[in-house]
Amino acid sequence: MFSEDKLHPPLRDILYPDLDMDPWHAFYQHLLEQADDLEQLCPSAPEWYLPDEERSSVFSCLFHGTGRGDFVADLTDYMATLEDLEGLVDATYLNNIRHGEADPGELELYASSKLHSWNIEVKTVNADCKIVSTFIYSVEEPDKVVQLARSGSFFAVKVDGYLL
Repeated sequence: MFSEDKLHPPLRDILYPDLDMDPWHAFYQHLLEQADDLEQLCPSAPEWYLPDEERSSVFSCLFHGTGRGDFVADLTDYMATLEDLEGLVDATYLNNIRHGEADPGELELYASSKLHSWNIEVKTVNADCKIVSTFIYSVEEPDKVVQLARSGSFFAVKVDGYLL
């Protein structure tokens, strides 16, 4: 719930002194109730691999699909040549990804799906393990489907048919 008392003093001064928060809460209550109807997904071992490191968790998940230690280098080299990413990535960005100085995300998932001929399904969950969105990076005739769960910048991968 929104509390005026937790606002920084200058922001509190902006609010009208006669502002009644009850109608505001009532107006947005439906957003809280909608979450109750969402499908639940709580990734846990052994069905899901949960990496230790948040920043590199997407790479850890995708790496297990290939078993190759040079996964990040191969992926960033491929991204540099991928026409679809032209203008979206540059040498500095790729270098930061390669050295763990930037968080990998959608561009890396897209490139991974193309490089490895995978469909990558990403289900984003909220703090209550409710699925709030699903997106699939798809290719024609995929070699396999990789299922990821995402919460913020942390990823987990469903262990389905390949060794960890």
